[in-house]
Amino acid sequence: MQIKDLEAAKQLIEMQLKDIDNIFTKVPYGLEYTFWEDFTAKIIDRIYGNESSQRHGFEQAGRGGCFSVFESYSEHQRRENYIEIVNCKKEYLENLIRDLENRHKGTGMEMPGAENREVFADLSDDLEDISKSEEVSPLDRTIAQILAKIQDPSRFREARTNLLGLRDELLKPAPSWAVLREHMVWLILFGKQELFSVLPFIVLYVRKIVD
Repeated sequence: MQIKDLEAAKQLIEMQLKDIDNIFTKVPYGLEYTFWEDFTAKIIDRIYGNESSQRHGFEQAGRGGCFSVFESYSEHQRRENYIEIVNCKKEYLENLIRDLENRHKGTGMEMPGAENREVFADLSDDLEDISKSEEVSPLDRTIAQILAKIQDPSRFREARTNLLGLRDELLKPAPSWAVLREHMVWLILFGKQELFSVLPFIVLYVRKIVD
């Protein structure tokens, strides 16, 4: 286990489970599903380590041999196959949560409070390493790539504050549009390339954003 805070690890997986109902409605194997699957796999890597059996189990959940005849599927078959696979991945994530709960019971340790959790990169050091790492979340990697290009210390601090504020708000169960808007206005003024590199993550979580 790479994450020692088992409750934090559990909440990361629960965060991806909350997206399942929305993923069911999307285009089978489209961009949003692919991003969700990749992001979930990266979270599992953060919890269990790279190339873990849990990561491979999640990626293979529900696949079987169906893709050998995928091209001949009708739209109905394609949708049914997609729903079956997403359901299997949902069940697999639920099993991972039970595994984490069992591990916690075995430690006899008190669950740490939310204020003590730090499961994402702090993005203050080793930005080049973080920007290339497969162990951090895709959003962390993108933010690190932006920060690594900033030379001016005051501009770096301003960018780090806004980008981490944006990230932390997006990861909440119900992100506030007012808070996100403030960071997004800063991002728009900061640069077009940077805005478009972060925008896919905002779109991914837009269904959770509240007024």
